[in-house]
Amino acid sequence: MVCSFCITSGYAITRPATSSIFIAKYTAGFLPYVWLIALPLNFIVVSLYNHFLPILGCFRFFLLTLLPTMGLDLFSALFLVKFPFFSLILHIWKEIYVMLMFQQLWSIIHSKTKMSRAKYLYGFLFGIGGFGTLFGSLVPSFFATKVGSESILFFSLPIYLIYIIAYYFFLRKSDFLKSQKRDQKIGKLKTNAFQGFSLIGTSRVLTFILLLVILMQVSSTLMDYQFSHFVQEKIPDKDLRTQFYGRFWGLIGTIKLFLQFIAPFVLAQFLGLRVSHLLIPIIFFFNAIGYLISPTLSMISYSFFIIKTFDHSIFNILKEMLYVPLKMDEKFKAKAVIDVFAYRSSKAVASVLIIFLQLFFSSQALPILPWIQTLLFSIWVSLVFFLLRPKKTSVTF
Repeated sequence: MVCSFCITSGYAITRPATSSIFIAKYTAGFLPYVWLIALPLNFIVVSLYNHFLPILGCFRFFLLTLLPTMGLDLFSALFLVKFPFFSLILHIWKEIYVMLMFQQLWSIIHSKTKMSRAKYLYGFLFGIGGFGTLFGSLVPSFFATKVGSESILFFSLPIYLIYIIAYYFFLRKSDFLKSQKRDQKIGKLKTNAFQGFSLIGTSRVLTFILLLVILMQVSSTLMDYQFSHFVQEKIPDKDLRTQFYGRFWGLIGTIKLFLQFIAPFVLAQFLGLRVSHLLIPIIFFFNAIGYLISPTLSMISYSFFIIKTFDHSIFNILKEMLYVPLKMDEKFKAKAVIDVFAYRSSKAVASVLIIFLQLFFSSQALPILPWIQTLLFSIWVSLVFFLLRPKKTSVTF
């Protein structure tokens, strides 16, 4: 719970600042190119993770990820004003970093949890993470205009230090503190960086999870692009924009608390995973229809609010439950491919689509995006019907 709190609170502090600083330097129109640039970096990070995790072990690899992130935040807080181009690196890395942190946390949770416990425990763990989002968002919400967007990054450093201590004891209590090469809990994982990719092709559940993540992140990225354009036009001041982002994500964190603690348990317990997974794209579909009817800042803010609230609560919890009955190497290596590489690389897919629309439709690109989203949500509904259908398996859908 402490680890989950630290991840989300640190991200809630850095995300508004880095997003606002990036837009001030490069504008929202450059976002698709950044998401595209991040694709090879995502691949490299996942390959290094799958290769070195069995060699270094959980804690050493965790430090190898977190300590450079702390250094990056500290450098940015001190020198970003002098080197504004550095905001590009910061903007790309923060998205990869947060997914890598969650990957290293949840892989171990899955290995220690049974489905009967996951139905109520996972919502609680995500709920504590929601408190972290709410806590962290207070910093940019109330201090951005007082200390400046760059100085906001200082506040993440003590949270990272607490996270190091919490993660150490988390691994110690879970018997994962030793090197994964020697740890019988993980087993003899090969140091093949591409093993995670091959595992996905042999599992229907992993294939379904991969497609879910792609559809969620592509549609979310398309909406993020539209939302960023509206915010840039309506709030041109950098620090005020950081303040707005902080309060926007703080409101998302508040609503997530209710959804994380109650909704996933109710849905999974009484409706089952299949029906629960079906409800999500149906709700998104009707929101996309609403934005088609009324393409305003209020409506895009509401639609983006709903999709990000669900993404960080109901969707993620139900998705994580699908990992519980899988094999150990699937929980570590295949999950890394899906939750780090595919999760962030889906943004590159959305970026190519946005760039294509900008080149061929110019000013008409934005009005076309809601139509594409309705199509994606329709495909999503079909996938739940065909890939998550009842079958002889250890999971009750």
